[in-house]
Amino acid sequence: MNPSLKAIVLKTPRLKETLSFFIDQLGFIIKESSPTHFVIYTKGIRILFVESNNDLEIELYLTQESAKELFVQEDPNHIKIIVS
Repeated sequence: MNPSLKAIVLKTPRLKETLSFFIDQLGFIIKESSPTHFVIYTKGIRILFVESNNDLEIELYLTQESAKELFVQEDPNHIKIIVS
């Protein structure tokens, strides 16, 4: 079975501004949020924005039937790919 994308995590130092952009500019209704994160659900994928003190970081979470445990790889752009 091919891996399937389950979640995208975007760690950002500008969480409040990003949340405001999605609500005010794009008209999204955010159903899950806290002072440190918010989530957008679309087509079976979670897009999770998390507050961070670093520059923007991206993580992709995949599921793979043959994976017995969690392992992390990093692509040439330093995007972390976590497979479970």
